[in-house]
Amino acid sequence: MDEIVATSDEVTTINLATRKRRFFAFLIDALIIVLIGKLLGLLFGDFFIELGDLGKIVGFIVVLFYFGIGNSKILNGQTVAKKLLKIRVVGKSSEAISVQKSFLRTIPFAAYILLNGLPVSDSADLYPSLILGTILFSIPVLETYFVIVNNKSLQSLHDMIAKTFVVSVKSEGNINIANQKVYLYAGVALPILILIVTIAGSATVSNKLIYVTDMQKIISVASHELPISSISMYRNKTTTTNLNGETTQVKLIEVTAAKINKDENDTLLAIKIAKVIFNSGFKFEDGETLSITIIYGYDIGIASNYFSNKFNDSIENWKKVVPFADLVGKQTQEKPKVDEEYEFLWRAVARSQHIVSGVLHVDTNKINEIKQKATERIEINFVIDSVYKGDISAKEIVIRKTICAGQETGIHCYDSSLFKYNNQRIIAPINESTSDTNKYAFTGSNAKSILLETEENKTKIISEIAKQKDIIDNKQYSSVCKIAQHFTEVKSIIEDMLVDSTAKRAYESLEKLGKSSAAAMICLMDDRRELAVPLITLAYPPASKNVKQYTPKQVVDVLATFLRQFARNDFGYIYNGASEKQRANTVNGWRIFLWHIAH
Repeated sequence: MDEIVATSDEVTTINLATRKRRFFAFLIDALIIVLIGKLLGLLFGDFFIELGDLGKIVGFIVVLFYFGIGNSKILNGQTVAKKLLKIRVVGKSSEAISVQKSFLRTIPFAAYILLNGLPVSDSADLYPSLILGTILFSIPVLETYFVIVNNKSLQSLHDMIAKTFVVSVKSEGNINIANQKVYLYAGVALPILILIVTIAGSATVSNKLIYVTDMQKIISVASHELPISSISMYRNKTTTTNLNGETTQVKLIEVTAAKINKDENDTLLAIKIAKVIFNSGFKFEDGETLSITIIYGYDIGIASNYFSNKFNDSIENWKKVVPFADLVGKQTQEKPKVDEEYEFLWRAVARSQHIVSGVLHVDTNKINEIKQKATERIEINFVIDSVYKGDISAKEIVIRKTICAGQETGIHCYDSSLFKYNNQRIIAPINESTSDTNKYAFTGSNAKSILLETEENKTKIISEIAKQKDIIDNKQYSSVCKIAQHFTEVKSIIEDMLVDSTAKRAYESLEKLGKSSAAAMICLMDDRRELAVPLITLAYPPASKNVKQYTPKQVVDVLATFLRQFARNDFGYIYNGASEKQRANTVNGWRIFLWHIAH
């Protein structure tokens, strides 16, 4: 109704704003509010991300001040849209309202912005969420309801709260229009009815979110230990029915966490959250799966910008990858205690192409003579009676060994074992010589890994060989690849290695990634493609003035070179090319290394 005549001491024409004009004014103002939100997001996006759920306060303030100032006497009761459509907010005497009253009038809109999506993290059940949902649902419902039923005043909820009207700019005079009380009572009862229906419906619908009662500890630990701004957790049971009428219940534990750092690895963060859940002693029901969604972005109520990544798997599979959560995570000040004897054993087995037992025949006089003169390489006969690892068929082989003179030191100068084990039955991890494949060398170019052939040592060696074979055959190392940092970057760099114009830049990019990319390189290193530029130059070790050049031939050769540089370990000589057997052994050695550091 465009025009209403109100009767007072004097007759005055009051032109109320039509529903259509008010609706379009609201749309224009809403668009302006969104644009303000987008602009604020561009300027202060990182700050809003740190605010997390508190970011809604920003939207609350913007809405409160935009409408609170615009609809007040400061701007003659006109926001930008109302000015365009020539309407204004007034009191009963057609006067522009005070700032305080205008703020009161804006409360329903601002409250909706503030409360929408608010987590109820300290609730013990679903009902607080239902109450909050009812309030949020009721605000737009009541706004629409009152503007429809109040045919005379055309007042909506916020108008009734502040006792205001929206009129054309030319209107003046007193407004004495009373709304029917029956509609007011019905409006009050409407939220109560919505709540009752919602609670009743929640007890019968098949898709039901159940609040996890013992999640508070999980939230507290995760919030303090992990780089996240907020986290929520629910138990979700969904019943589905197929065409045959058979019903299946899907049970999920749903976790959503907002990360703070854009560069944080989503997969790794999800696994760390799973680790917190498992360590808390949380009890999963039979058949439940764990779904963890990592989000990054902000929501200030009037604008949002989010990216999300969802990980959903069985509890068993989550538990398989949880041990890898600390692989590229935070480093502790205190190094964990390790069994040094076993550490040396598994490394020796992993580094070796062959492990054999037999009798070593050493010319000890020759060794003593060399020690008095100059460093020299000798050849030692070894008679084999058993092969534990590898494919040596010869019964007698030659082992080449450098004997150090005087006080010379180095990894190849452990010679005492040669005297100790001369003519003894020993177990020896060995590799093919890099210069002559018909001859061999002790693993690591020294004799430190030699063991006496006792039953205890045989058991240790056989057990470790079987364990490492299981790790390789069943790809037990592969779970860590799901959380390896820089995996996508390393994969892209490898492709650039194959192109002449980008190869050099690819080598430089890989070196810049540093040791945090080691896990990704191990996961991707079994690559036999030929390089476009078979030459790399590295300072070894890092910060050293000594520069070394390598002439790798295949992708695997480059990755092995950088791994040696970054991880300070060595599982085979392929830096300047190698045989297929040497390459395969080196790749497997690094995979075993990856499995061990993860465990």
